[in-house]
Amino acid sequence: MRKPFRILMGILCCTAIAPAGAVTIKKAAPVSSNTVATSSSDASSSLITSVIGLASSISTLNQQTRALTAECQPTSQEINFVDTMVKEWAKTGAATAEEVQKALRRPRCTASNGYEMSVRLNAGSDGTICYNWYGDDATDAVWYQFPRVGRTTYCDDGTTTCSTKERKTASDIYEIFNLVDFGTSDYTPAEATMAAKLMDKIEKCSSAKLSAKKRAMWGEFLTNTVSNMGQKTNTGAIMQQVQGLTGGGGGLQSLGGLAQQFLDR
Repeated sequence: MRKPFRILMGILCCTAIAPAGAVTIKKAAPVSSNTVATSSSDASSSLITSVIGLASSISTLNQQTRALTAECQPTSQEINFVDTMVKEWAKTGAATAEEVQKALRRPRCTASNGYEMSVRLNAGSDGTICYNWYGDDATDAVWYQFPRVGRTTYCDDGTTTCSTKERKTASDIYEIFNLVDFGTSDYTPAEATMAAKLMDKIEKCSSAKLSAKKRAMWGEFLTNTVSNMGQKTNTGAIMQQVQGLTGGGGGLQSLGGLAQQFLDR
């Protein structure tokens, strides 16, 4: 048999065995028959965790510049809380004043209360803003030279002569509080509520970012708090408590209505 003829016969045989256009179908792995039914309380807890994570993602898209929006401006109560927590954190010896300065990536102000002037001198520019610190009156204290929260109002031209409506507010409260490495168990219940509010505002209102560990820890705290309320299917009460823990002004509040729609189905 001539060689070209043998080749032709081989092609015809292969075509007969595997019809044109045929594809090999890989069968999907069978679904396990051991699926466990999820209780309504488990579903609620799981969804709340998802809402918390989604709120954090949305918060990163809404980070503010130096000027804070009205909802991000810190209250005197929040400032006092953070200053107190910084002192308590300094007592633990977790970091030195020099290590804190490196973490903030900003210098201490020449004067212990120089934040206000620093903001105004750098208004409208990308200049580095120094931070307030515990000065001479704290020389013998462990929190000497640790940061204190600064807050000020300023005009775009660096003065304070513009109208009240045109003035902007700046504060480094969120960057400073983000340094405090306390776990949820380190706070009293009242302190934990305040800390949760500030954690929710850190990414929403500043250039600081929560570490994955902190985000997971506070998400778990909120979930566990909700789970321990004794509420079975009262989703309205659940979302009210979650929103209360986060200050009622963060991403969770804007998502609360959406989450409740899913939970009530």
